[in-house]
Amino acid sequence: MNTDKVYVGIMKLHEAIDIKEVYNIMKEFETVIYQTPPMKSAVKRSIRKRRIYSFIPLESDSNYVLFKAHVESGTYIRKLCFDVGEAIGVGINMIELRRIRSGVFDESSTVTLNQLAYYTLVYKETGESSELTKVLNPIEEILVDKPLIIVRESAKKNLYTGASLSVRGVICISNDIKSGGEAFVCSENGELIEVVRCLRNAEDLRGIESGIVATPIRVLEPINVDAGVS
Repeated sequence: MNTDKVYVGIMKLHEAIDIKEVYNIMKEFETVIYQTPPMKSAVKRSIRKRRIYSFIPLESDSNYVLFKAHVESGTYIRKLCFDVGEAIGVGINMIELRRIRSGVFDESSTVTLNQLAYYTLVYKETGESSELTKVLNPIEEILVDKPLIIVRESAKKNLYTGASLSVRGVICISNDIKSGGEAFVCSENGELIEVVRCLRNAEDLRGIESGIVATPIRVLEPINVDAGVS
């Protein structure tokens, strides 16, 4: 599921200029921008739109600027820094980057791989799960402020097999459902089932009695149609 991200990083100016000019240009990028992914990327190199919610300088020292960026998922921060340099007329490259938030999860909820491995080992050898459960967040936590579709319990069987979601299986929807956007599908008992691609806007869905609402992107639960499915 795509979620907004927050980063802190350091960019280096290739030439010494008035730092206020850099700050002013950074402010101009707080809008919807167009980006082409860099040559070395995991996605197709085509122009894409991404929203920059905030792009804030925290401090500067000589030719270095410490910044904080709150961006839409899929934004290339290295390219963002490069584009600032292009707008100013001097070269800029990013030299450090750290992601401090992804969606509802920030650094306060992170653990090291060594911690996770240790707590898992303790659970396997002793059956004691208290420490392990402290570091495992329920997947339902990511539902906060996200597009949501609630479905009938009777619809779960088909959804678990990868079927598209029919309007007849829907109980209610959130107002932010948009055609082409992603949404979570949850049962009326609160069970998170899948992530889907919506085919209609919320207002359109409320006026129809048949048809396909969304197609699956990823089924989040194992396909086990016999367990707990009515």
